[in-house]
Amino acid sequence: MSGTDSERRASLEAQLREATINRRTLVKTTAAGAAGAAAIGGAARFGAPRASAAPMVVQEGEEQVLYNFILQDEPLSYDWNANLYCQAEVETFAGVLTFDPDGTVVPDWAESYSSNDDASVWTFNLRPNNTGWSNGDPVTAHDFVWSWARLLSPNPVGASGPNSYNFILYDVKNAEPFSAGVAVEKEGDPLNGKVPTEADLGLKALDDWTLEVTLEGPRANFPQKCAYLACYPAHRPSVEQHGEQWALGDVPLVSNGPLKLDAWEKGVRCVHSRNENYWNAESMSLTKVIDPIVPSDNLVFTYESGTGDEQLDWTSVPAADLPRFQEDPELAAQLQQYVYPGIWMLVPSNGIPPFDNLQVRKAVSHAIDRSRIETLTKNLTRAAQVMVPVGIYGYFDDPAINEIQKFDPALAMEALVGTEFEGGKNWPEITIHYRGQESVYNSDLMVTDIAEQLKENLGMNIQLEVIPENTWRPSLYENKWQLVWIRWWLDYPDPDNTYFDMFYGKKTQKRQAWSNEEFDRLCLQAKEEQDPEARLELYKQAERIIQEDVGYIPVVYRVDQYAYKPWVKDVPVNKQGFTTPDGNIFVRMLTSVRIEGRPGS
Repeated sequence: MSGTDSERRASLEAQLREATINRRTLVKTTAAGAAGAAAIGGAARFGAPRASAAPMVVQEGEEQVLYNFILQDEPLSYDWNANLYCQAEVETFAGVLTFDPDGTVVPDWAESYSSNDDASVWTFNLRPNNTGWSNGDPVTAHDFVWSWARLLSPNPVGASGPNSYNFILYDVKNAEPFSAGVAVEKEGDPLNGKVPTEADLGLKALDDWTLEVTLEGPRANFPQKCAYLACYPAHRPSVEQHGEQWALGDVPLVSNGPLKLDAWEKGVRCVHSRNENYWNAESMSLTKVIDPIVPSDNLVFTYESGTGDEQLDWTSVPAADLPRFQEDPELAAQLQQYVYPGIWMLVPSNGIPPFDNLQVRKAVSHAIDRSRIETLTKNLTRAAQVMVPVGIYGYFDDPAINEIQKFDPALAMEALVGTEFEGGKNWPEITIHYRGQESVYNSDLMVTDIAEQLKENLGMNIQLEVIPENTWRPSLYENKWQLVWIRWWLDYPDPDNTYFDMFYGKKTQKRQAWSNEEFDRLCLQAKEEQDPEARLELYKQAERIIQEDVGYIPVVYRVDQYAYKPWVKDVPVNKQGFTTPDGNIFVRMLTSVRIEGRPGS
């Protein structure tokens, strides 16, 4: 590491320490501070965003342009509020809160926030008298009341259909029955027997700059949910004037994040510039961000050989290209590893033969060698034993739980004894369904090997069926597939996002057929528990239940290798020492990055 890099790293670490001290002066945290608000009891108040580095002074007329790796497909829209999967530039919008590179909640449009004693009511204090929308309109509490109701609505204004991530706000009072259009069934509740309306939601603007949110009960981790990008607001005047067209590139897009959309050349690129109205704009170095639309199979080629507007300043490096990068001194110097908060899993349907048989599910759970997949992906994965990835509050290493689904071909065949499939025979036709367009994550490589392992260890002849992105989610919710290869990128760094959001059995939209009453009870109890150690124990119990019943099979955690051109400076670094790009939790890389020394500039 060069002296300059060492100084920069030391500076960033100092900022991290200062931010931690600032937070501790405001609220008492526990050793499980990664749990965010879950570690906080009683009338908590949060503020003092992470100390920023001194703004980079950009000379008048000097452009700081980044060719950004983000678009492998045409964006569906820029309407994050109506479609989390719109696939647009993530830094065009901003919520009340966001995450820092360590996954800690920090203020965004809310400069501070607080809860009542039991964390059932949260208050967000927005930055007053701002002009944060890119057209100069203020970002107000009313924007979030309207936008969050739109996110939850079964018939959102100006959208083609309800957002598949409406559940992210189901903790809000009356949100789930409102979203599903069903009556509240709770004795003594004023709405008992009635379908809630928008006015019945626990969302209230006390004034332009104060948002009050009443929840279904104590929810210590609510800030982590509303920091997620699904809770970005929409610009109400634009939606009401233009309907669904407001965010399709045919009319000027009004956004409230660090970037604004200048041009959307369909099928080619999206061009953005700095939104000078964003509250933290003056700390940004970048003046322009160009997002070329590059299919995943062409990313590395474009990174190495692209020119003009068809180039990339950074990219992910898949397993097939990684050895070549590692063996080339120039390319090796551009590599940076990042342990991504995500897990790959195999999900058998316990309602469809042969996976309605617990012994078959157990056999499959013992038939997969995770270390073999680590090797196959050139260590772009790490063996998974539990649902929450390493580095996130909720991860634990419990030897007893690790034994439940350990790789053991003999145990796999033993599980079939007494079934019609004893000896690995008489299998019906079996298909693994998986999502298309994910070769950049080595998905096809891994699922092909899993099929081979099931053939080798259980005698199963597996067919693989790729499901197109545009039909993947609605088909998944039908719970009609025998066996699903699926990934789960965490939305917020808390086990509620995996156990409850993925596997709670009473959800109206479920990614799998499995359900268990005791598992559901534990998930609900953990939502309300404010002691992080007690919460973790509840999730351990939930993990044991779902593993013993083989509701899912943890396979590997995601590990990424990214390449950055030498002129890309100040990519954020987290406390584990990994450079941290824009992802699914942290989405503010572009507010830190600067360009220095690009050839020809």
